[in-house]
Amino acid sequence: MKPAARLLVLEWIVPDRVGPADVGIVGTGLNMLVMVSGQERTEDEYRVLLESAGLRVTRVIPTPATSLIEAVDAAC
Repeated sequence: MKPAARLLVLEWIVPDRVGPADVGIVGTGLNMLVMVSGQERTEDEYRVLLESAGLRVTRVIPTPATSLIEAVDAAC
């Protein structure tokens, strides 16, 4: 990435704690795991994932359906 570049990730972020009203989240996460060997992640898990790639999350913008995660080169 160039020094001024930004990475934008549009993803569904699961809450840190899942309650009875969030039963759909559990089903979606299970479906991701079984069907495509993927997983849903919390905001903290996205931060760790991006940091392991040398990036730093600058902001997370929630939207009604998903969230927009903005990250930059951690060295900048």
